[in-house]
Amino acid sequence: MGLYSGNKKEGNIDFDRLREDLIDEYGAQMVTITGAMGYSDMCDAQSASEDELLKMAQREGFSLDKYRR
Repeated sequence: MGLYSGNKKEGNIDFDRLREDLIDEYGAQMVTITGAMGYSDMCDAQSASEDELLKMAQREGFSLDKYRR
């Protein structure tokens, strides 16, 4: 994983940091909102591809600018 620079639209994304933040977000959802769904999403984030991480981040309303290098 790590930095990705293949897509000019996305720029250089720190996928390690994005993955960690998604895991934290889903962990928080697990205990506060969605229960089992948060746990499932957290597990998905652990093994997600870079493209999947981008989709997950967009779905959760993350600003990708925070992860650009």
